[in-house]
Amino acid sequence: MTPAHRHLLDVWLRTGTVNAAAGALGLSAGTVRARLGHLTGLLGADLPDAAVRAYLLLALRAPTGHHDAPAPDGSFTLGTLPAGILDTEAARTWATSLVGGLQPHLRIALACWLRHHAKTAPAATDLHVHRTTLTIWLTQCADHLKQNLDDPTTRTELHLALEATQDGPDGPAALPRRGGRTYHRL
Repeated sequence: MTPAHRHLLDVWLRTGTVNAAAGALGLSAGTVRARLGHLTGLLGADLPDAAVRAYLLLALRAPTGHHDAPAPDGSFTLGTLPAGILDTEAARTWATSLVGGLQPHLRIALACWLRHHAKTAPAATDLHVHRTTLTIWLTQCADHLKQNLDDPTTRTELHLALEATQDGPDGPAALPRRGGRTYHRL
């Protein structure tokens, strides 16, 4: 990855949107989209995905001691994060301050929604709840966390915080239920 690629990713991750990145870089939004599309192919990764954005955010700010490089076949893959980077006491403290206190159903709903690229319909289907129910839960998450869930950078940080504080499954199967689709508060 070239320094220009790293700079583009850094600005895009910091600003959170293509339009904001374009303004910061002095480029057109179409040019930024095209360059991000090229990077998507180069990295073999889905850049809007919260996990990918989280990895890139950490990789750009916390050098891993190795450089991502093309494989012998010419393909390019994301490396792995340094072992234990989210297991430090400082990371856990930060993560707990960000997502601590979320009720289990809200935590599971937020994690699922983030895995679905902040798209409500597929996340609600995965959780087996109505879209309105999920929207209400996400509003409760935003209120509890005092965060703007519309901001891609915030979603990336929340994904990292959920990963760092995970002490059990955050998947739809772990959602507390009482018969059918009815949620039961713990």
